[in-house]
Amino acid sequence: STQWSRRMNGLKLWLSFQVHGRQAYEEHIDRQLKLAGEFAGWVRRSEHFELAAEPDLTIVNFRVKNGDNQAVVDAVTRDGRRWISTTMVNGQSVIRMMVISYLTSEENLRDLQQALEAAVRGSLASQPQAQRSR
Repeated sequence: STQWSRRMNGLKLWLSFQVHGRQAYEEHIDRQLKLAGEFAGWVRRSEHFELAAEPDLTIVNFRVKNGDNQAVVDAVTRDGRRWISTTMVNGQSVIRMMVISYLTSEENLRDLQQALEAAVRGSLASQPQAQRSR
């Protein structure tokens, strides 16, 4: 298309395939899908979070069961070491986690899980008792 002819964008992809090959791309995509799937599994087992939708790709949308998604995201991203965001799925606010970097590791996801747990505990502790029992 015209878009891919500008600034030689197509050349970047072609060169990358020439250097790394199709198998490297397949392995990379499989690894990212596996990491996202493992993270979704952690959400399913979590006491504080639930999946908003089953992930098909490397994006996991989930929410706090009894809390404030935005407060949790703010707490997790405050120090600049992690990036997650809120978005809307089926008209409801959710937290979005994406595995998009080839540098993302299991250790990164464990760190994110620990930060999410700490943030949700902090968020729940600051809520009045009546609001927590909903």
